[in-house]
Amino acid sequence: MALAFMRRHKKWLTIFLWMTIPAMIVAFVALYIPTEDARAGNPGGVLAEVGGLPITLGEYQRAYRRQRERYEQMAQGRLDPEMLERLGVKEQTLQSLVEEKLIALEAHRLGLTIDDETLAREIATSPALQENGRFLGAAEVRRRLELRGISEQEFQESMRADLLGQRLLGVVTDGVTVSPAEVEREFRRRNEQVKVEYVLADAPADAAAAAPTDAEAAARFQAKPEAYRFPEKRVVSYVLVDPQALQSRVTVTEADLASYHREHKSEFRTPEETCASHILVKVKPTPEAKEGHTDEEAKKLAQAALDQVKGSADFATVARKVSEDKGSGARGGDLSCFGRGRMVPEFDNVAFSLPVGQTSDLVKTNFGYHIIHVNSRNEEQDPPLSQVKERIRGTLMAQKTQSLAVSQAQQVTAALARGRSLEEAAREPGLTVQKSAPLARGAVEPPLDSPALIARVFDLKAGETAKEGFAVSGGSAFMALSEIQPSRVPALSEVQAQVKADITKERAAERARQRAVDLRARAEKDGLEKAAAAMGLVRKETPTPVGRGLALGDLGASQALEQVAYELPVGTLSEPIRVGAGYAVLRVMEKKAFDPAVFDKEKDAVAAGLRETRKQQLFRAYMTQARQRFPVERRADLDQVIG
Repeated sequence: MALAFMRRHKKWLTIFLWMTIPAMIVAFVALYIPTEDARAGNPGGVLAEVGGLPITLGEYQRAYRRQRERYEQMAQGRLDPEMLERLGVKEQTLQSLVEEKLIALEAHRLGLTIDDETLAREIATSPALQENGRFLGAAEVRRRLELRGISEQEFQESMRADLLGQRLLGVVTDGVTVSPAEVEREFRRRNEQVKVEYVLADAPADAAAAAPTDAEAAARFQAKPEAYRFPEKRVVSYVLVDPQALQSRVTVTEADLASYHREHKSEFRTPEETCASHILVKVKPTPEAKEGHTDEEAKKLAQAALDQVKGSADFATVARKVSEDKGSGARGGDLSCFGRGRMVPEFDNVAFSLPVGQTSDLVKTNFGYHIIHVNSRNEEQDPPLSQVKERIRGTLMAQKTQSLAVSQAQQVTAALARGRSLEEAAREPGLTVQKSAPLARGAVEPPLDSPALIARVFDLKAGETAKEGFAVSGGSAFMALSEIQPSRVPALSEVQAQVKADITKERAAERARQRAVDLRARAEKDGLEKAAAAMGLVRKETPTPVGRGLALGDLGASQALEQVAYELPVGTLSEPIRVGAGYAVLRVMEKKAFDPAVFDKEKDAVAAGLRETRKQQLFRAYMTQARQRFPVERRADLDQVIG
């Protein structure tokens, strides 16, 4: 279920994870502070630069681990590498780090800072670092950080960056307002609904019999020649540096495989995992909380469950009855397998120290009281070269072909910078100059599927060579403008098929409109269903009331359709309305209309939600501009480095 939800809502999960400013301390301290194995690798290796600020391999590894664990939690542990790949977690992680650097650069540009006094106050007053309304204390915070292998300085830097992001968000969005008219419009969108019956009248089946003649096509073309004008097009000579095409020119030796395996053993290591089940009785985080029990009550309930388990009751059966962890409780408490650092420290320590097959005593965490049963344990393993050889071969092939492609692209760039022609620049690395089909402004098609390249094509003069290369799906491309085909009105013979198609479409639409007029006239006397049946059409209705902005059955959604549906009195037939497949006649069966009294009560909440949405939209637009101010430079072999 969890994986299906994530597939359906991938877009919104992505927006949620990256629209918000980094999560506050509770998640950071309890779950996401990286352990030592996440910090493995070369922290000094630079993957990308944002306005001169580096993103290191170490930073990426830590961020990727946190992001992966977020998805794993949502998937309740049932998340495989293929699913991570489909969700695009690697690129999401990189983009989040780019965003962090952009925020830092923008904050510096605007003179925004977080002083030590503000930082200390935020740490001391954060609800996540308090118990019973009091600050945990520096020693306890330090202890929790040490359990996760992170220094106080790293924690403070993360907190400072988080606060700086919030301050930048405030500065950028402070002036966001919404008008009363916008609030009312949003309230109507959320609350107004209609239920309609409708009939779609399309063109009759004999429409093809009225196909236009050549004379009719000629008359239409002579009357509207500009409607068929060809836009300006350009033809370029281009050189494509494609890593895939270079695979035959590289080899991976047995020595290469052994060397990579020896130097990157940690990449293939399977970390120690514990496979466990648990029973959780929750403790209320605050006295006012609706979920959970007092500490004393929770402890008694948990102890009673433990007594049942110790008395030979089936652990899974007790978990289904008692556990208040909704996710695992339904599975008999099964948490599947997890590595060190996935759980809070108190839980982690017991789960990894308890012998297989044993059940713990009560374990207290911030969530409540747990009873932990260890089902099995997977020891840390370093697979031999024979098991990972083909995986390494693929990695090295990709690295070598990418390296060769980068070298060739650099050769072409250098030659063009020296004033060489495109043909001369291509000759040294052994590349081939090709000729494109005529390219239209804004039209992007492989292999030259780069909007930046197409835009540059229309900046060049005839015979001019672009000095820079462009990233395309096949690698990188270099080009020179060979030919300009001016905009022109074509001969009829070139567009005759299109002219006839336009005439046929217009005639079909007119026949559909007339059919809808006849339908409405019949429906006024006999009702919509009888009128439709008499004309061989089908009456349909929306099964439930539909809100603004949503599709009205298979008529789809359009502003014209919505306006008619919401303005039409209940029980009244509409005039024929143009929709994609023809003309529709509809009747409103039920209507939830605008309620001024309810609006008066809810308008403040609607306004607040609308302002928050506007703030997020404004901030995203602002960060898009920031990307233009501070260029992002990715290393050529980035995809191979991050695997």
